[in-house]
Amino acid sequence: MTVGYQRNNGNDDFDYLRQSDSIFLDNSIQYSDFNSPKEQSLQLRYDLDMQAFGIPGLSFMTRYAKGWDADYSNANSVYMRRGADGAPLQDQKRWERDIEAKYVIQSGSLKDMSLRVRQATTRATDFESDLDEVRLIVEYPLQLL
Repeated sequence: MTVGYQRNNGNDDFDYLRQSDSIFLDNSIQYSDFNSPKEQSLQLRYDLDMQAFGIPGLSFMTRYAKGWDADYSNANSVYMRRGADGAPLQDQKRWERDIEAKYVIQSGSLKDMSLRVRQATTRATDFESDLDEVRLIVEYPLQLL
């Protein structure tokens, strides 16, 4: 079980590393980063390893994160988000829920390859789009040296 609280005290979005898609925040999850100005967020996460139940390699994860108080009143022009009336967005809220099942192959020529299915749902007020998505993620480690 994991509980995470995050708060951005700045007037602008917490920025991405070197303008890439990488951001290092505890509550940055599948879709939402919870990085808006003045935004506070809370995440609850639960992981379950099925090895204890006799199924090595299988695991489950679910998490829910909620953000509130995002306020663009003092954001600079680069980060400013405005409503339909032209006023800076204030008191913005969002939440995201992710559910995942993962299996890591235990032996054979595909040993350590993993297959992951993740479903995400997110809902927000004016500053972010709602989303429902399913991802299939395949990872195969390669030893180069």
